[in-house]
Amino acid sequence: MTTLLLVDDDADQLAMRAMVLERAGYKVLVAAEVAGALAYCEFDVLIMDLIEDYLSLIASIGSRPIIVLTGRGTVPDLPVARILRKPCPTRVLLATIAELV
Repeated sequence: MTTLLLVDDDADQLAMRAMVLERAGYKVLVAAEVAGALAYCEFDVLIMDLIEDYLSLIASIGSRPIIVLTGRGTVPDLPVARILRKPCPTRVLLATIAELV
C-alpha cells in the first residue's frame, strides 16, 4: 500500500484531504508543521503546502517525490515533482499521485 505524508498548517484542509486520500486507498500520515513531518521516515510521496520552513522539509526528503499544493500567486523554483494550485480538484491530485508512484 502506498503511504502518503500530508503536511498542511490548515487543520480543515489537512483533515479533508486526508479523508479523501484514505478513501482512495492510500495510507495517510499527517503533520501540521515541519517538525511533525520530520518525525515520519516511512512514506512514498510527500504532499505539502508551503508552510513555514518548507525548504528544510524539502531538503530532508531525499529522492522521494514531492507534490506542492499552494494557493500562493507566485511560487519559487523548487526541486519538487509537481506544483498544483489550490483549490486542486481531487481527480487531478489522485492522477498526479498515481503518475508518481
